[in-house]
Amino acid sequence: MAYVALYRAYRPQKFSEVVGQEHIIKTLQNAIAMNKVAHAYLFCGPRGTGKTTLAKIMAKAMNCVHGPAIEPCCECEICKGITKGTISDVIEIDAASNNGADDIRALRDTVKYLPAVGKYKVYIIDEVHMLSNAAFNALLKTLEEPPKHVIFILATTEPYKLPNTILSRCQRFDFQSISVEGILKRLRIVADEEGIKISDEAMQQIAQSAEGGMRDALSLFDQCISYSVNEEISLDDVLAVSGNVSYLRIIELLDKCASEDETDAVLLLNSIIKEGKEVPRIINDIILFLRDVLLYKNNAVLEEKLMFKSKEFKDLAAKLQKGVIYSWLDILNDALNNMRFSTQKRAFLELAILKMNDVKLNNDASLVDRIESLENTVRMLTSGGFNNNHISTKPEVKEPPRMEALPTREAIINHINNDNYYDDSEPIVAAERPVAKPVTPVANEEITIKDIEEILNNASKPVKQNLINVWQQIADKYSNEFVVQILTKGKIVAASDNSFIVELLDVSFCNRVMDYRNHERIISIFNDLDIPITDFICVPRSVWNKIISDYKVKYQTNPKPVLDEIRIGVKRTVVPADSGTEDEDTSLIKRVSEYFDEGQLKITED
Repeated sequence: MAYVALYRAYRPQKFSEVVGQEHIIKTLQNAIAMNKVAHAYLFCGPRGTGKTTLAKIMAKAMNCVHGPAIEPCCECEICKGITKGTISDVIEIDAASNNGADDIRALRDTVKYLPAVGKYKVYIIDEVHMLSNAAFNALLKTLEEPPKHVIFILATTEPYKLPNTILSRCQRFDFQSISVEGILKRLRIVADEEGIKISDEAMQQIAQSAEGGMRDALSLFDQCISYSVNEEISLDDVLAVSGNVSYLRIIELLDKCASEDETDAVLLLNSIIKEGKEVPRIINDIILFLRDVLLYKNNAVLEEKLMFKSKEFKDLAAKLQKGVIYSWLDILNDALNNMRFSTQKRAFLELAILKMNDVKLNNDASLVDRIESLENTVRMLTSGGFNNNHISTKPEVKEPPRMEALPTREAIINHINNDNYYDDSEPIVAAERPVAKPVTPVANEEITIKDIEEILNNASKPVKQNLINVWQQIADKYSNEFVVQILTKGKIVAASDNSFIVELLDVSFCNRVMDYRNHERIISIFNDLDIPITDFICVPRSVWNKIISDYKVKYQTNPKPVLDEIRIGVKRTVVPADSGTEDEDTSLIKRVSEYFDEGQLKITED
């Protein structure tokens, strides 16, 4: 006898054997029990999730000798005949190849005849979305008012392609992707029945590669059985058949990227490709792996995986900052999108790996994490919440920890750059400066499209080029001022005689730079360089892309176009023009001093 594929040999024959779709099974069984079976059903969902299987089980349940029953016996001649496909009362039609109006008219002509052996005639139309408009129109009337002995079950993976006139005439059931746990449970049953030995890692890889489809899982398992020459199917066997990349290889690759080891990273990538792995599949596997790392770091694991228990995974997860992961995901996603229109797919992946090794880019990506760390530190200072990990205390004295001195601006900048807390081996000394009259901001004005429009309509290429020429010079000279560093990571996109626009990655960066004190500090830096700048605007990248697209279209007909209203989302802090400003360090010292008695805080001059 010819070999029967596993997905056919182990196709469920009863409702109780179906994996997942409990909500659909319960509804159908209740409808049978209460004699409320509808005349037309629509089964829709991903491939391999049981649509056609449940349709046949439903046909058996309705025509079983002991039925209609909530569970077919699978022993009577009718049940066996439906399983073998020899009962003429159950008609299965492939709409992909029988999609014309004539095919549906022929079906409609047979509807009026009574069933030959069973109680109902069941029409199962698979891939129903492939029917032509004429075929749908021919089916409408029959689908709405079929004879009492007829049940229609339509199955599709793309329900949005069906006309509303068809959808409104059916009871719709949405099938869900089968969980990894559900697939694993079924695979173990099949492995035991077939006497196949397979490792847990290999079985889990099959379940994950199936992407929610039981048929895909069984087909891949079937291939692995044929491929493996060992007594037990290993993870390497599954990876060889499926084309996926081992998580250990991905960990090794990403570890080299995190260490800026460009040469070894490219060589390792070359060896992975030589194993026959497809470039898009490699990128997809890395993206999914990084997603798992993010979920793991946020304690939001959706499903337990064996790799979460490995030391290599834990070490890499601890090493990678979230900002770097987000940056890598953007790089990989761009590469995946760009390679769709190119035959040089490998080149895009190699360039993406090199970009992931870029030290400067990685530092930029981790800037958000560093700023958050700084904010937490300052918050702890102002709330008196430093513990003995940061400020030295005397263990024998049971008193709240005392801070010997306030961190200087340089210490804070050092904290950002090195990701380390302050060393409490020596007291940190803060410089005391003259205190100006405190100023309270009176409003937060939001940047408008008119502000940007004015700069664009008075744009000057020489001014823009002059700013670009000194951009890196400013970044190097003021490397210890993190607000300047945030600004210079951005891109100058437009400039007028005394103003310019900078595109930054995120709106939070924009708001930080546009704060009054930071804004004034930046302008003073340009003035020190004899560049007459009086104002500038920071715009998030996503917003700028919309603005410049609108500007380019309208510029063709009007050299000074009026741009569409769009919310920028960036605010600038406004203070009275004649008021003094309080030094940022001095303000911080004053707030911290409120929590200490005189003599506890040591302030020294420069």
